[in-house]
Order: sequence, then structure tokens, then C-alpha cells
Amino acid sequence: MQVNNIKCHSKTLLYITLFFCVTSVSGFLPTAGAQSCIAPMDIPLYLSGGFGELRNNHFHSGIDFKTQGKTGIPVKSVKGGYVSRIFVSPWGYGRALYIDHPDGTTTVYGHLERFNDAIESFTLDSQYIKQSFKVDLYLSAKQFPVKQGTVIAYSGNTGGSSAPHLHFELRKTSTQEVQDPLMLYKKMVQDVRPPQIQSIMVYPKEGQGVIGGKSAKQIISLKKNQKGKVVPSPTLQVWGKIGFAIKAYDYMSGTKNIYGVKDITLKVDGNMIFRSLIDHFSFEETRYLNSFIDWKEWVYRKSFYMKSFIEPGNKLNIYRSKGDGFFDFNEERDYLLSYLLKDSHGNTSVFDFTVQGKKQTIPTVHPSGTFFPCDQDNVYEKDGLTLTVPRGNLYTDVYFSYDKTVYHAAYSPLYNSPLYKINENIPLHTPCPLSIAVIDDRLAQKEKYGLISVQRGKEQWIGGDYREGKIYATVKELSSFTVAIDTTPPLIRALKPESWSNNKKISFRVIDSSSGIASWTASLNDEFALFELDGKNNHLYCTFDARRMKPGKNILQLIVRDACGNETTFNDTIYW
Repeated sequence: MQVNNIKCHSKTLLYITLFFCVTSVSGFLPTAGAQSCIAPMDIPLYLSGGFGELRNNHFHSGIDFKTQGKTGIPVKSVKGGYVSRIFVSPWGYGRALYIDHPDGTTTVYGHLERFNDAIESFTLDSQYIKQSFKVDLYLSAKQFPVKQGTVIAYSGNTGGSSAPHLHFELRKTSTQEVQDPLMLYKKMVQDVRPPQIQSIMVYPKEGQGVIGGKSAKQIISLKKNQKGKVVPSPTLQVWGKIGFAIKAYDYMSGTKNIYGVKDITLKVDGNMIFRSLIDHFSFEETRYLNSFIDWKEWVYRKSFYMKSFIEPGNKLNIYRSKGDGFFDFNEERDYLLSYLLKDSHGNTSVFDFTVQGKKQTIPTVHPSGTFFPCDQDNVYEKDGLTLTVPRGNLYTDVYFSYDKTVYHAAYSPLYNSPLYKINENIPLHTPCPLSIAVIDDRLAQKEKYGLISVQRGKEQWIGGDYREGKIYATVKELSSFTVAIDTTPPLIRALKPESWSNNKKISFRVIDSSSGIASWTASLNDEFALFELDGKNNHLYCTFDARRMKPGKNILQLIVRDACGNETTFNDTIYW
């Protein structure tokens, strides 16, 4: 999705945020009689997820309202407008509605169980016309106008949702930039609990800083002293340019959930050296999260450390301080550092700690490999491997290197190239081209080849295209890659077929252990039948539709295909 960045003074942004629901977004100037927002559901509002929270490869683009652990709660349009988009997918937002409002904002409602009758009927008709469960429909203002308070749908648990809730977003219509919608509901969502720090990571800048004689990052653990106060341990001796990162959570009244920290400031001896404020961002920025956090700590230990320094390839628009956040400790004395953490309600916590400036030798860096600067195009081609990393895809300069392991066919008959272990897991901002030459290229069905990544013993199918003895694909990170073969068709398993007639619902479990389920087609009496996929549960099902299906005896055919074209067919006679 291509969107434009918005840069504005922090005071102006605060003004915009506070008055978003009572202003016109045309120029962000207030207009008389503008409509205020209502709650999207008639239940007490509690959050299970906050805006800008750290997720796998992205920031959370909205807030998640709890739905009392159940589905089916009526969801209302928070302002007047019209339904501009209907989205249905087995993954991601699941069933979602987008409503454009006259003030230039768009609200998004995700993971819905179903739409209201009119929208549901229109969506179903569109799915049958397109003969596809997954649809992305853009609508005119005349098709589904809505008033404030109109019930547009019912809350659910569809798509990538792990529990029932309503995902709610606020966007600027013209750019699709997302804003923090909690600012609209601060009076409805009670919160008097401040964020709390968990631990601190300290980073010497390579070749320019040192910690206790070492150039490796180190953790400052937090412990309670005899008086019950949380204190850092140990006090580190530092010299040269040093950066910091924190692991911290926010909390809210009335829940046991943990949330992300919205506003982080770091001071040294009372002077601010870093501040981040996550109150808006564009979708083209969201993957910069992998530079905002210590990515390897997340990949290997599922632990989010938020950096208080900025890598040169990080273009996030959340930073509110000058400089890159690294501080030069060049005096032999104690330095007082303070972290200030603040949430959307203004609840604030301050954590003070000390590091000792101690003159020491900074280790010399002896890098190996091919230098890949983050601000230039980079290409490497050797040993059957070609990698292209265009400028802007690395967050910092790296030295490219790899290890090559050739497997004997008897050891791993499904690998058809060496295993290339590239660097030590480096994230890329957009997918970058990678090709690997196929060895022992005897497979007649070339579409069965594909790249896979191998990380910590787990394989993940990437796929790609075969051309002249090589597999071409794009990769989102640098890890370990090889060529594999998938000739195994998906598995289809009927779920309680004895209950299909009574429940008016046909259900299957569909599983593919390699390249993954790519598509499916189904028919009843040779006529298209809509089967829906719950992606997270591998549940494929069809509900009786009196408008399109006849009661009594029906001949069912279901064909499920994986990404390599392997397919499995299920045939049976069913009775509605």
C-alpha cells in the first residue's frame, strides 16, 4: 500500500488528535456543527490491545476492544458516512468494513463475525459473482450510506484474531495514515496505571564504544532492594558512544492485559537525548518496527527491546528528538540516566539509573565479508546464489557473508541445492530478489520447486519461479535458504459428516505441510458453492444457502490445491 508521510509540529499534532472527532480534516480546521464520535459497541469499553503496539514485523494499526469473551455483539458506525470498502479474507482482518466520513477520516472495523443483513447479502452476491470467498470490494457513497449509530456488523473472531474482539482503526482518508483512536475514547476507557520498565539493554557503538572492556551488548537487570525499591544491577562501566534500549509494558485499569508504551524519553544528566512518540504512522513505515526493536532479541527470545537510538536506515516518523540517540561518555564520573514512560492518559513513570564513565580501550573492529552500505544498491553473485538488496532495505550497514553446506541426496532427498546460511538473521524493509541454482535438476514439473528458509530447525516455504535452472523468489529477511520440492497434495478430512444434514453445514479440515493451501473450488451439482476458510484453524466449510442451494440430495465436489499445484479432490453425496 502506497501512502504519503505527514510531518507536522508536535503541538499541531496534539491539537489535531484532541479535536479529531469534532473537526473537519480538510486542512484540519474546526467547523461548526461537526459530529462527535460515539462508542462502537454498547458495552463497557476495555482494551485488549493498544495503538502502535509491537507485533511481528509491524506496529498495531488500531486498538482492540474486548467483547466480553464472546462474538455477535452489535457494532455501530461511530459517525455518519458511507461504507467505502468491504474486505473478506481467511487471514489478517478477516471480515472488515471501512467507513468514510465527511470530515476526511475513515474508520475500520475488523475481525467481524458477519455484516448487517444488507451488507452481508451484497457481499455474498459478490462472492458468487467472483466465485471467490476472498473479496476486496470498493464502493461508492450511494451504495451503503450509514448514520451515526447504525448497526453495520457484529463482533467476531475472524481472520488472524486469536480471541474474540473488535479491531478499530482511525485513518486519514486521503493518505490512509493511521492515528491513535484511543484519543477519541479517553473518557470512556478508564486508566490510572502508568507504564513500567522491565529491563535495560546497553549497546556500545561498533568501533566507537565499550562496556566493561567488551564490545558486546549487555543487559542491566532490575531487582528490588531491601526497601522494596527497584534498582539496576550491576552498574556498568562505559566509555565512548553508547546506546540504550528498554523492555517495558503499559497497564490499564480493570484488566490484566499488558500493552505497548506510547511515549518514551531518555535523559542523561537531565538533558533529553532521545524521544519516541507513537501516535500516528503510515503503512509504508510499519515494517521499520524491525529497526525500532532489537530484532534478534525478538526472533530468538521473543522479547521486545525498544531501542533508544536510531539506525541510519530507519525512516520512522515517530522520533521527537535531535540526533541518533547515542551518547558519548567521555568523562570518568557517574552519569545519571532517566527513562520517562507515558501512556495515552498521561500516566507517567520515571526510572533513574547510573552508569560509570571509565576510560578503557575500545576494541578494534575487523569485519569480514562484502560490505553492504544501507544507502546504496547491493548485489552479490557467486556459487549459484544471487542476492540483490536495493538501497533503503537495510537499516544499517552490514557485511554480507554466508556458509554453504551441500547435503547428500540420501540425507535430504527433498533439498535440491546447497543450504546457504546468510549472515545471522537480518531483516529487510521490502522483499528483495534472491535466486539459487538447482542441482540434480531432473524434476519434469518445475512448478514443484521452491525456495525455503531454514531457521532453528524449522522450514518455511517461500516459493518462487523456475527459470533456466534457477529458482527466483523474494525474501523479507536474510537467514538460511535452499531449494526444496513439494509433490505432496493437501490433506482433506471431513469433520463430523454425520451432522452435516442436521446442522446445514459441511465442514472439513484442510492441511498442507509444505507450500501451504493456495486455493480451493467447490461445487454442488456442478454449480459453484461458496466454501469459507478459517485460516488459523484450517477449517473449510459451507453453510446451506436457501437462495442458491436445493434441499435434499446434492453431489459435492471439493478440490483443494497447494502453492505448487498439487491438489486433492473430495467427492460425496450429501443431503441438506
